Amino acid sequence: MPRNLSARVIPALLFTAFVSAQQTTTTSYIQDATTGNFGNAVPFGCNPTGLFAEGRTQVLIPAAYLPGPASVLVGLAAIGQSGAATNTSLHYSRLRISVARTTATALNANFANNMVNPQVVLDVNNLTVLWIARAWTDIQFSNPYVHDGSSSLVIEIQKVVSPAGDGGHMTVQNAQRTDLPRMINALGSVGSNAHQATTATATANWPLSTRLRWQGVGIPVLPTLKLRSSSAGFANQFAIGTTMQHVVQGAPGGLAIHLQALALRQPPTPIANVVGPFRVSGVTLGFATIPPSGEATLNLVIPANPALVGLYTTFQSLTQDSPGATWRFTNAADCFLRS
Repeated sequence: MPRNLSARVIPALLFTAFVSAQQTTTTSYIQDATTGNFGNAVPFGCNPTGLFAEGRTQVLIPAAYLPGPASVLVGLAAIGQSGAATNTSLHYSRLRISVARTTATALNANFANNMVNPQVVLDVNNLTVLWIARAWTDIQFSNPYVHDGSSSLVIEIQKVVSPAGDGGHMTVQNAQRTDLPRMINALGSVGSNAHQATTATATANWPLSTRLRWQGVGIPVLPTLKLRSSSAGFANQFAIGTTMQHVVQGAPGGLAIHLQALALRQPPTPIANVVGPFRVSGVTLGFATIPPSGEATLNLVIPANPALVGLYTTFQSLTQDSPGATWRFTNAADCFLRS
């Protein structure tokens, strides 16, 4: 079931809760391209049979893929899919999104066990979202979450949606990341109360492809990093013989130093006078001045060498807004090269 989304129809009140002149930057789990044919209807989707009308979902995003200190999570986005590959308008009689810090590396089938001291970031009734095919669609939080810069994050989605629509949302399966924590779900038809289930009925699903939207605390722009790797149909992302993009968002005119290694530092190392954990210690890919768009893109050609299949590689960038300003690490990003 393949689709994407990039527009939204959400009450204006949701956008006034965190008004700021700051630039919003994004991280993507596990990469930012909107191509691929794998999806799941439980988190936000539905179909006309009503099978997915109610659902409860949890996704665990490891700390390495999240920004460092002074970061505020203001929203998320998903990539819409539908059987007809068209835009899909879905009406939610209830949509509730919560987040919680965690040190866990996998999710327990008992939903409550994964959400210690959760924060509700969105809880609305009668919300209509227009999911645009094969694009990111944003959902803004009414109660932004302040991230501690070191914990992993559990995102919980509870929805009751009208079965009149037909749509699912892309998962990370095209990236073939068997190493990532699996998503857990409970699903049911209208009136099943699956959105309030205590135990997941599916515990081995591929995670939802998720873009998180961030703003900084005390800084105009929070630097972030994401990878993009397009693929056709059911083909693998990050395939040999293709090109991936290394994308840093930061303050226009700022400096970014791009780093690459074959592993994440365990544990990450703090560096004096630098904000954020140092996760990638290897080679320097290059330097970039962040353009007025606030987004510096480095194209990386993956050689068409079969010996590279299965290679794991990691990325991070070190940024400085202006000469003399504080240096800050972005989040890390990674991939396995595929055939």
